Amino acid sequence: MKYYIDFEASEADRRIISVGAISEDGRKFYSLVHTDDPITDRIYELTGISQEDVDHAPCSDQVFSNLYDWCQLDDRLPDFINYGDGDLDFVYDNFKVATSFKEACMLSYLYLNMYDCSGELKDFFGVNKTISLEKLGRYFDRDMEEQDHNALNDAILLKMVLENMEKSERDPDAFREYFDQWKSPGQIRKILRIRNDQIVEEYPSMKEALEWVKSQPDDMGVKYIQNAEEKIRYAAKNGSRYFKYNWRIL
Repeated sequence: MKYYIDFEASEADRRIISVGAISEDGRKFYSLVHTDDPITDRIYELTGISQEDVDHAPCSDQVFSNLYDWCQLDDRLPDFINYGDGDLDFVYDNFKVATSFKEACMLSYLYLNMYDCSGELKDFFGVNKTISLEKLGRYFDRDMEEQDHNALNDAILLKMVLENMEKSERDPDAFREYFDQWKSPGQIRKILRIRNDQIVEEYPSMKEALEWVKSQPDDMGVKYIQNAEEKIRYAAKNGSRYFKYNWRIL
């Protein structure tokens, strides 16, 4: 069973102040979480969660014990899906101060098994910077209301984004502003060959991309194939074409 999950946390000690989740079959879980870490104005403005809200909320032990029960765990291991690496820090910091075995079990399982899907979405759109969840939501639902950073609403939003991604065609130009040609230039994860805004082929390294170039007919002339790596990099940087294709380096 897949569970899409999100957290909001305090600012100083990064204590979880709310958790929201939705299962793949639509069941929902939401709770505020008590913390002694003060709620700053910035966190209140971002989440709408006040100091009074967390003062009267159930303790972390109760909330994560309830989350454990809500998941209806059986012999199958649950898949928890989140967006971005910040949630992992929240879970770890809260695990360190867990006060019961059941709470510690839930938090440790989340820490060791929570899957950050932001990389999958970066690959889908052919970018190398994390796209904001709100922008992804608006891409798939142009009538979406403004993101309110409610943990349950963000979990529901994440579920919607991933379900739409799975049934959509890839558009490598949808989020060009999230592509940085010079980010980690020595660490190529893949190279994309693109035509008419559609990814034609992916290469795991420059070597494989150059092998494709070498396999092409030389009717364009030997000079066209010479310095192919430089020409691929130039085309990727400037949005120009090489061998009648656009290129993207991730």
